Amino acid sequence: LTFFDGMPDAATVAKVYDNLDTIRATEVFLNMVPAASLEGLRLGLENLGITQSNQVMMFDQLLDSNPLFLTGNTDTVYSAVMFDLERDGPVVVEIPAGSGPSTVNDAYFRFVTDMGAPGPDRGKGGKYLIIPESYEGEIPKGYFEARSPSNINLMVLRGFLVDGKTDTAVLSVKQGLKVYPLSQQDNPPAMEFISGSTAPFNTVHANDFSFFSEINDVIQREPVDFLDPELRGQLASIGIQKGSVFDPDERMRKILTDGVAIGNATAR
Repeated sequence: LTFFDGMPDAATVAKVYDNLDTIRATEVFLNMVPAASLEGLRLGLENLGITQSNQVMMFDQLLDSNPLFLTGNTDTVYSAVMFDLERDGPVVVEIPAGSGPSTVNDAYFRFVTDMGAPGPDRGKGGKYLIIPESYEGEIPKGYFEARSPSNINLMVLRGFLVDGKTDTAVLSVKQGLKVYPLSQQDNPPAMEFISGSTAPFNTVHANDFSFFSEINDVIQREPVDFLDPELRGQLASIGIQKGSVFDPDERMRKILTDGVAIGNATAR
């Protein structure tokens, strides 16, 4: 770094701006891993054919090594559902009695509500209503209510083995789980269960430049205020902003690629 009378020369200015953008890219990677992880799950389930709220990915034969998950284990009967509150409006989830620890998370992987044993139904089953945070319509009685700041939400149910078998948990979910838009409560669509136990699909977020493209897709899809202004400012500093095209030039693409590499190494 070279200065004259305290003023950096042109080469030094270029270096420090490159360094600043690399720092920002690294910080965005580290801060946006939750959103990227949820988006990775959404894309993985979509590749398996899970696109509607009445479709359920189930590990009816437990999890083997074909599906790629960050935190899945091989002795839990997972069932996963994605729903889109912008498309569907408020969504009803009818949870069966005896459900294990289950949860709903928003598009930044933040807690929305527990269900099952740790939830307000205390394992007795019941009806939940997941509502967009901005929703101002009438809310009927008789539901456990939860509001989400994002459109995309992930619901994961966990069932336990009985005598080392999945049968009891699988039957409970297939007979008792119902997910449908509140607007279709009088004629809810039939549930569809898709086995993911042995299917080769990936739910792990990108760890190269395309990480930022995945994040940009999330930002364009979700309400502008689902993230706080500080995170939105970090994203804007590297060219990701709702309503704008993400199209970094050659210099910035190289810096973003370096930022992912540094952020990935830091996280590991």
